[in-house]
Amino acid sequence: DSRLGLSRVKDIVANLKNFARTDTGNLLPTDINSCVDETIKFVWNELKYDIDLVKKYGELPPVRCNQSQLSQVIMNLLVNAKQAIKGRGKITIKTETTPNSVIISIKDTGAGIPAHIKERIFDPFFTTKPVNEGTGLGLSISYGIIQQHKGKLWFETRDGIGTTFFIELPITE
Repeated sequence: DSRLGLSRVKDIVANLKNFARTDTGNLLPTDINSCVDETIKFVWNELKYDIDLVKKYGELPPVRCNQSQLSQVIMNLLVNAKQAIKGRGKITIKTETTPNSVIISIKDTGAGIPAHIKERIFDPFFTTKPVNEGTGLGLSISYGIIQQHKGKLWFETRDGIGTTFFIELPITE
C-alpha cells in the first residue's frame, strides 16, 4: 500500500511540474495525446465519480506548442464539460489530424449551451455560474491561448444533447 501510495504521489508531482511549467514563449514539439493524458490525470479526481471518459486518439505528428498553456485549455474544457453534466454523464475526447492541423474535440452529454448566450461564451467575465462560483475567465483565457498558437477554438451545441468544443492547432515543421 505504501509503495502504491508513493507511486501515486510521484505521478501527481510529475504532472504538477509539467502542468505548472512557465516557459510561456517556447513553442516546442509536443505529443498532443500525451498532453491530453497528463491533463486528464491532473483533473481525474474531479471526473472519476460521475463521468464515463472515452478517449479516441488518432495518430498525430508532434505539434509546436506551449504544453502547459495547452494543458490549461484542455483542463478548462474538461472541468466545464463535467459541470455541464447533471448527475452521471459521458465526456468523449478525440484527437485527429487533417492535412494542415491537429484537432482535439471534447464532447459532453450535458444540457447544451442556450442560444441566447452562444455569442457571449468567450467574453471575459461572462459566466452562467452563481456569484462566487466562477470568474468567467476560463473560456476567454482559453480562446486567447489558442489564438496565440495561431489556432482556432470553437464549439457546436445542441439543446438537451450536449456540447463539443474543438481545438485546432496548425502543424508546423
